[in-house]
Amino acid sequence: MKNFYLSIFASLFLSLSLPAQQWDTLAPIPEPLTFPVTAVVDGRIHIMGGGGTGGATAAHYAYDPATNTWETKAPVPYLAQQPAGTAVNGKIHYFGGGYPNTGTPLKDHYIYDPVSDSWTQAADLTAPRAIHYAVNLDEVLYSLGGQGMANLCQTYDAVNDQWITKNPLPDNSFWYGAHVPTGGHIYRFCGGGYTAPVNKAHKYDPVTDSWSPLPNMPNAIHALRGAAIGDQIFLVGGYFDFLERDEVWIFDTNTETYSTGTPLPIGRAYHNLVALDSCLYVLGGNNAINETVRTQLLRLCPFETPSGVQETVLVNSISATYYGGQLSVQLPELSSAGTVQLALYDLNGRQVWLEKLNSGADGTVETRLPGMAPAVYFLQVKTEGELFSGKVFVY
Repeated sequence: MKNFYLSIFASLFLSLSLPAQQWDTLAPIPEPLTFPVTAVVDGRIHIMGGGGTGGATAAHYAYDPATNTWETKAPVPYLAQQPAGTAVNGKIHYFGGGYPNTGTPLKDHYIYDPVSDSWTQAADLTAPRAIHYAVNLDEVLYSLGGQGMANLCQTYDAVNDQWITKNPLPDNSFWYGAHVPTGGHIYRFCGGGYTAPVNKAHKYDPVTDSWSPLPNMPNAIHALRGAAIGDQIFLVGGYFDFLERDEVWIFDTNTETYSTGTPLPIGRAYHNLVALDSCLYVLGGNNAINETVRTQLLRLCPFETPSGVQETVLVNSISATYYGGQLSVQLPELSSAGTVQLALYDLNGRQVWLEKLNSGADGTVETRLPGMAPAVYFLQVKTEGELFSGKVFVY
């Protein structure tokens, strides 16, 4: 078998006793969009469709984090309020919604190719729907819920261009909640109506096609959003107690516990949230007393060292070899054997590998990891009381 060698260069940072992180304000969205579809593909954030200033819109923009700029892309092929969509296998699915309002649902389904900047038609939904949600779980597209079909859970079979109905959702409150794929599962938090949100949480197992309950959220929140970075799910904003909320909750998928994160600079609901390059991006949303929220783009990188703390930075070079499906990594600053957690993320912020391992007394960690594609990955190393992060270059 051909030998592969990894050159891994990382800047590792201590996470203890550091000042709080802050949300950065980036280039604003070119126009306010209400209930658009957002998706990450090829290192860019796309926002499209939903409602514009004059009703349903075909607007489509892509944000490049490297240049902090927006670019106009091919307009969505049909007009719809509250459609659903996400990126799967490098393309963006866009389906359903309603026109001219959500009370007249649609069943259209189109796929956007960012390489050709063009749309193609795919199999219609089995029934028209709006106020539904799209999730990419391990490159399988899921459609969850919808107006008039609150319990519906379906997957899209790309090979046969058809929708497959799965076991029903566990309750009727999946609308206006957070639906987050990570670690081979779909996690759902809160949702429900404007006046009667729920604090329920569930986890979906695709192997058994079943949902199981999780500990309830600390608050019952309407219109919050969620995104995962590794084993942490960030649940941001929303609405309860007659206020748009600025709170950020962090759900640990290992311990199934909640903790608080860095709050938003101002509360919002009906926003969008994506993870890219181990950072969180909040797009738009509503705030009753601040119209600028509608076009805001905010970023938080929770595992980066905050600015102005140069004395805490540790710069290390980590060498590793990959031979015959075996990954061997030499970790720095580990003087004794112990348990560590290693995770790799792709450029879309999607976790591609996670494992808890025992390190040797010299800090060596070895594991089976077949078939890594040449690419840039983000590395996260957790030890007892410490969190390190950096970039991994796989040649």
